Amino acid sequence: MEAVGSAASIIAVIDLSTKVAALCFQYYSAVKNARSDVERLQGELERLKTTLQGAQRLLESPNGKRLQTSQRLSDGLNGCFSQLSQLRSRLEKKLNPGPACKAMRKFGLRALKWPFESKEIDSIINNLERYRDTLSAGLAVDGTTQLLHVGQTLVLSKLPTASNAAFDSHADEHDARCYPGTRTDLLERITKWAGNPHGEIIFWLNGMAGTGKSTISRTVAQSFADRGLLGASFFFKRGERDRGNAALLFTTIAAQLVAKEPDLAPHVRAAIEDDPSVTSKTLREQFEKLILKPLGNLKGGTDDVKEVVLVIDALDECERDDDIRAIIYLLSQAKAPSSMSLKAFLTSRPELPVRLGFGDIKGKYRDLVLHEIPKPIIEHDIAAFLDFELARIRNDHNSLSPADRQLPPDWPGCDITQALVEMAVPLFIFAATVCRFIRDPAWRDPGGQLAKVLKYQSRTQQSEIDKLDATYRPVLDQLLPDSKAAKRSIVNEFRTVVGPIVLLAEPISIRSLARLLGIAENVVFRRLEPLRSVLNVPASPESPVRILHLSFRDFLVDPEKADELEKYPFWVDEGETHKRLAARCLELLSTEDRLKKDVCGLRLPGTCRSEIDQKTIDTSLPPDVQYACRYWVYHWKESKCLIRDGDLVEHFLNRHLLHWLEVLGLLGWISESISMVDDLLGLLDREGSDKVSAFLSDTRRVIRSHCSVLDIWPLQVYYSAIVFAPTQSVVRKTFEDQFPAWLALPPKLNLDWDACIQTLEGHRRSVYSVAFSHDSKTLASASDDNTVKVWDAATGTCTATLKGHSSSVASVAFSHDSKTLASASDDNTVKVWDAATGTCTATLEGHSRFVNSVAFSHDSKTLASAVGR
Repeated sequence: MEAVGSAASIIAVIDLSTKVAALCFQYYSAVKNARSDVERLQGELERLKTTLQGAQRLLESPNGKRLQTSQRLSDGLNGCFSQLSQLRSRLEKKLNPGPACKAMRKFGLRALKWPFESKEIDSIINNLERYRDTLSAGLAVDGTTQLLHVGQTLVLSKLPTASNAAFDSHADEHDARCYPGTRTDLLERITKWAGNPHGEIIFWLNGMAGTGKSTISRTVAQSFADRGLLGASFFFKRGERDRGNAALLFTTIAAQLVAKEPDLAPHVRAAIEDDPSVTSKTLREQFEKLILKPLGNLKGGTDDVKEVVLVIDALDECERDDDIRAIIYLLSQAKAPSSMSLKAFLTSRPELPVRLGFGDIKGKYRDLVLHEIPKPIIEHDIAAFLDFELARIRNDHNSLSPADRQLPPDWPGCDITQALVEMAVPLFIFAATVCRFIRDPAWRDPGGQLAKVLKYQSRTQQSEIDKLDATYRPVLDQLLPDSKAAKRSIVNEFRTVVGPIVLLAEPISIRSLARLLGIAENVVFRRLEPLRSVLNVPASPESPVRILHLSFRDFLVDPEKADELEKYPFWVDEGETHKRLAARCLELLSTEDRLKKDVCGLRLPGTCRSEIDQKTIDTSLPPDVQYACRYWVYHWKESKCLIRDGDLVEHFLNRHLLHWLEVLGLLGWISESISMVDDLLGLLDREGSDKVSAFLSDTRRVIRSHCSVLDIWPLQVYYSAIVFAPTQSVVRKTFEDQFPAWLALPPKLNLDWDACIQTLEGHRRSVYSVAFSHDSKTLASASDDNTVKVWDAATGTCTATLKGHSSSVASVAFSHDSKTLASASDDNTVKVWDAATGTCTATLEGHSRFVNSVAFSHDSKTLASAVGR
């Protein structure tokens, strides 16, 4: 039985129990004095068979292979099989008697005798009950497992996640890990921190660009994953939408935690069902409801707490400074009484927002500065890496080259390796880039490539900028020919192709890039081919091209290089490149049939976005068109070019505004359109922009009035959005010719917009107080439903619901620095909240009656509260 799978074993035991039951029936009709024992045994056999058949159905279900508990019930099945085999043997022996018994039967004498005493039957039944209980327990566990799997799948489908954010994502699978024998002391320190249940919640590894933070993060994440400690990982990356901001950070982490720990699924599911919009709420609400509270609900004693570590890399590449501080603060609050203890390993450059964030949580983190590690240790690690990589380059080259072109066995030699080490310290990115440069198959000349690098040996100083010069200039300078005309052509082509790549809002494929830039694919490939040491150049034109390290972008756009073009001919003018990208986006979208009414051919204006298949959208809107719709405003803003009447922006909006809003609605970006219009309004030229100013201002009113409708039904932009706009609306007048043909009698409307910009809905009872933050970005409302809601003043979106008061909230106020929010309640308390995170930082008690007013001093240091009579 041991060698047989559980499913086959169950079938064998069912078959054997059926045979034993048939034998018992023969005895029942022939042995009257033992019928009670036979009936009891038959009853247990029937119950056992029912249990076994249930196990068989479960294992044969679609999820049967996932039910690992039943696969391990061999002991119970073996026990049943052994007991039943013994029963069968003794019963058959009596039914097949010897010659003497047969002779007695011949004369009609009763020869058949029940072979068991009642006590034996009691023991047999007890054994079978015990085995049946074991099987039943396994079935119960597996039934729960099956339910958990269904719940897990459902939860994962409702959590939006950032693609390629995990350390082991396909997009980054070839990114480096620490070479064996390097970073040993550092990795040991991190391991000890993770294993210390009484240690700090956060380990912050910081270092300047190129010191190897991400390589260490991937190594640490892999190590934790191998040991079952990794809960989730998130690698920020500037220039990639999902990874360049914190919008999907905690939902991605929650999804990974649920995938790792199925027991979390029902708790996360409950949080989503209780608040379906939680995935788009503030970071605080997402963290508390999707991560912290579900972890706290896990059952388990204090003696079996499981350590789980989050790995978050390149936090400094998160776009919003306030988000960075909020993430650090929230992670520091991760201690919760549960069977799972959460810790966080973070890496970043020592940028100001990150330093301020850690300043807020003094005593709750451990830090280590990479570039302050003793130089001999860094030298050893870089030397070990270079020894290994250069030996591999030598061996690969010699295996493919004729004898007269092979490298010497000791190439490049100890002295040259040491020279490279001295050039690199403390930048691991130098060592990695140099090795990719030397190996470059486009040249097939490791010796010659190495010589190009060594030319920069004397120029390498101790500053980070000089080190980056030595890292990237050999890669770029090799592109330059001797001819001035050819040099000018290559530099221009580089700026046309590579300049946009390093400034794109998110990576796009080579094919989409070629279409966006209006150049041939082969031109893009030709310019990217010799840059594989600094760019991830895919073989397929449908795959995105990415920069390998953010420091390459920093090197190219460094404004200090603008005055040294002889030395830095490949310098990229950031403003001009953004301007060119913005113009190309609008030109692409203005091409005939790129944008048009009902671009996906939906026909019915009441079609919900949720009902539209993504393939339909992608077929009608290729990636380059989607990119242009999403980011033309971003590039225009980054170019800092002013907008005037009659320019490209006004021409595009007058022709394609409704088409553009339809596409944003289809892509789920309509809420972002408000901030886009605000950005455009901020770029208006003070002189000569009256028309476009009026148009944009009116566009903002149209979007704010119908934002929620367009988010659900994108085609309503051609119907309710303009039909119900005031008769003097600029947008309505511009697109009156697009009114639906069946609208014979337009509705009676106001002449112009009224004073109400937008109606904010969400409170369940009366609102008693409203306050604006002093930076005018946020609105807070206090309600009789015992909550305070925080709203984005630009979009009208509820960003947080602050809960904690046990009675009506009568008053709310912002501090003058807009960092703190206070609320006064009928529960006789005042609560103080962090405006960025929505966390209650203090509950002020002392009043004996309802508190109905609260206010801050002008220096934001003092708070006053008052009660009514």
